[in-house]
Amino acid sequence: MQKKGIRQQYIKVFIVSIVIAIVGMASMYFYASNTWDELDDQQQNSYAKSKQIEEISDSIQDLFFRIRGYYAFQIEDELNHAYQAIEDIHSHSKEFRSFQLNAEEQQIIAEIDSFLIEYEKVILPKAIQFVEENDYDSLRNLANSGANLTVNSFIKYANEYKDSSKDKQRLATDHTMQQTKYFFLIITIFGFIFLLIPIYMVWNVIHRVVKPIEEITHAADQYETEGTVLFHPIQTENEIGALSQSIHKMMERIQMNEQDLLSQNEELITQQDELFNRQTKMEFALSEARFSRVRLERYNGLSHILSFSLDKQEVCDQTFDYLNQVYQSDLGFLWLPSSGIHALKGISQEFFDEIKYERLEYIRTRLETESYFIIKREAEYEKGIASSITYVYDFVVGIYNVDNELSVVSVLSRIGKPFTEDDQKDLYGLLKRIAIAVDRIEQYELISHERQLNRNILDSINEGIRFVSNRDEKDKYNAALFDLLGMEPETEHNAWSREEWTENFLKQIHDPVRYKAFLDEAIQSESTKFITNEYVLSLPSEQSRVMNVYSVPIIIQDEKVGTIFVHRDITHEHEVNKMKTELVSTVSHELRTPLSSILGFSELLLNKDMDDTRKKRYLETIHSEANRLTALINDFLDLQRMEAGRQSYTIEDISINEVVEKAVANLLIQSPHHTIKVQDLTYSSMVRADYNRILQVFTNLVGNAIKFSPDGGSVNITLFNQQDAVTVSIADEGIGIPSDTIGHLFEKFYRFDNSYSRKIGGTGLGLSICKEVIQDHNGKIWADSEENVGTTIFFSLPLKQQLSIEKIDFDKPLVVIVEDDVSIPLLLGEELSSKDFSVIHHSKVSKAFACIEKRKPAAVVVDLMLDEGESGWDLISKMKDHTQTESIPIVISSSLEKEPLLMEKFHVSEFLTKPYPLSNLSSIIMETMERSDGLILYPQND
Repeated sequence: MQKKGIRQQYIKVFIVSIVIAIVGMASMYFYASNTWDELDDQQQNSYAKSKQIEEISDSIQDLFFRIRGYYAFQIEDELNHAYQAIEDIHSHSKEFRSFQLNAEEQQIIAEIDSFLIEYEKVILPKAIQFVEENDYDSLRNLANSGANLTVNSFIKYANEYKDSSKDKQRLATDHTMQQTKYFFLIITIFGFIFLLIPIYMVWNVIHRVVKPIEEITHAADQYETEGTVLFHPIQTENEIGALSQSIHKMMERIQMNEQDLLSQNEELITQQDELFNRQTKMEFALSEARFSRVRLERYNGLSHILSFSLDKQEVCDQTFDYLNQVYQSDLGFLWLPSSGIHALKGISQEFFDEIKYERLEYIRTRLETESYFIIKREAEYEKGIASSITYVYDFVVGIYNVDNELSVVSVLSRIGKPFTEDDQKDLYGLLKRIAIAVDRIEQYELISHERQLNRNILDSINEGIRFVSNRDEKDKYNAALFDLLGMEPETEHNAWSREEWTENFLKQIHDPVRYKAFLDEAIQSESTKFITNEYVLSLPSEQSRVMNVYSVPIIIQDEKVGTIFVHRDITHEHEVNKMKTELVSTVSHELRTPLSSILGFSELLLNKDMDDTRKKRYLETIHSEANRLTALINDFLDLQRMEAGRQSYTIEDISINEVVEKAVANLLIQSPHHTIKVQDLTYSSMVRADYNRILQVFTNLVGNAIKFSPDGGSVNITLFNQQDAVTVSIADEGIGIPSDTIGHLFEKFYRFDNSYSRKIGGTGLGLSICKEVIQDHNGKIWADSEENVGTTIFFSLPLKQQLSIEKIDFDKPLVVIVEDDVSIPLLLGEELSSKDFSVIHHSKVSKAFACIEKRKPAAVVVDLMLDEGESGWDLISKMKDHTQTESIPIVISSSLEKEPLLMEKFHVSEFLTKPYPLSNLSSIIMETMERSDGLILYPQND
């Protein structure tokens, strides 16, 4: 049966068809490929021969062209080109002979070769001889003798050959096209024949497969409707026959078993009802199990929150949501009275507030006697659209904490559904757990608050505190300790170990061995006494500081658990003690010296007779020493008042140059060996200050310049304006100050130690008093010195006279002046004000731009070099980058040189520097006020 199977038959037919198609297509491909290759070879051969014939013809023509040139002009180079042409003809002739030639082609190439041989060996030499002899008659006769007929006939042949070659190529192409048409015709016929194979196979399938299957399907449908087997199996030895017989047997077997199936079906129907009832019970049980599982999962989630959450609001919200879902409450609230946290359902905030303030007392009273209770009431707004009487059941429960205060209060309400006893007990148990969780959170918050409070207290203490534990605990430090010792604070990822901290600390102190012994003694378990120590701390960027540290043992239940070390910065106390010592020493020296002179000369005057001249000299000495003593006492009193904050000043408008003149006039009388020069470069030196105190400053500073110039010399005093201040420099040519002592120059009682200073004497209070006076006037004072060259003391005071930025006349065009030197805006402001402009002055780019953006001035005058390293180009760039300010004209008023790149960037046409006539500035601003292109200009310098 397998040998006659349908599948094998169709497979054989398909394979044979494929083999025929492959063989046919391969044959046609090779035939067409050979035909086209042969035609291509013929065309290539014909083209190559045609090309060589053309090359020979061109070379012959070139030969005779060169020869005629030689005949006419006797140019040897033309003759050489002629010989080269002959060589080319021989070369092309040789290549032409390499092709397959017909008889005509062989004859013509042979004639050309014969002509060349005769022309090269006979005719050309004769012609050259005639040319050399200038015998052109013989040359013409030679040319007319017919020697060139062969060449002419070849050239004609070459032209004809070229045309003939083209005709042959055209014929070959036509022949190829004709063969191609035949080829495609054969392919079409072969394709049509090959198409008959699938048509045959389809017809065979319909006849042998589809039709029998339709008969079987019809018989099966008839059996299904009538229940009788009317089908006769097909008697063929193939798959269809086998299928037909199998279906026939199956129908007979089904018919035989149909009665058994009917009886079994009746029995199954009777069992179905029983199975349905069991299924209903199982689904109900499964639903209950699912609900219990969900309830358990929610309860576990609630337990997790109650056990681990530290957020009372989260505990309140999650718990209340759980109660509503599990116990299906319709409205209610959960409230934590101690913190005011609550969660609501179905009631408004206003109603909840009413319950807290008006009904809480009733709830509290009932909860004092019972843990929870139920209120049954008739529904009001809860009734909704119900037509009959509806009741609401309110379950109220409250939990008290250990302080007998309500910790948790909850009210859950159901509409028309009462709470069972189990519900009430479960709810009460859950609320007790919530109360425990809330109490745990409150205890944690209290502990955290106390811990943070202790930490803040420790961190706010100026003393550095370190706790060293005797147990396996990490050492603890407060923030002040790291600041005090200049060490890197602890972070979450970088903690100090005890060994690292001690090692780093000991590197920074003097005498680490003594401190290490103190540390080891203090942390011993047996050590329970108070121990103190002092050390000197040296930090790289600061001066050395004197520190005091004491240890305090921490004892809990008669056991030492650790030691606290308290570090205090006593540098100031140390310096005060040192200062007191110096004060006593200075007072004892400075007061006793003039007192000794006064007492000594007084005794001489009282006990001895002397002439008037000596008496006068002694009295003058006593008067001088008394003045010195008075000045010394006044210095001490001034310093005491300044330190106590009781120094009073009479503030008025004074001119610094007038104060300088007064001080110089007083000091010139006392110092005939010094020259005091005053140079006033200020535009304004008016300040708000106390005249007498500023005079005292000048007297002290100029007096020091004279005192510390024992060999005489010049004292130069210079006044100049800088920004919004007047600055004074007092330079001498004295002994100078060592560079390492300049930082201590203004300290109380400080006097640097050298041979000159010891001879000069003094209390060291003068510069300290000057510093206090200048700082009380919002000024600054500093020094610059070089040893054995001289010292310069500077101080500055804020000017009184400044340009106003508040009082602006908005009826006049506004001009913003951006300058860091106050004298320039004053000068420019006077000029612009006289031309009916209103003026604002700024020295900072940010403030100037904010003013320009807000006020929209008619023009802006900018200096390119501003305060604190700022540049006027920064302001210009900002203005050009904003649409609101890019069209405002800018006038550059600068003393800087040209900057070509910036000039090109901002389209600056001219660059002139200060000084320039002020009238030019106002003229430029008036000219540019009507422009709207944001032109940048420099004032003309005449």
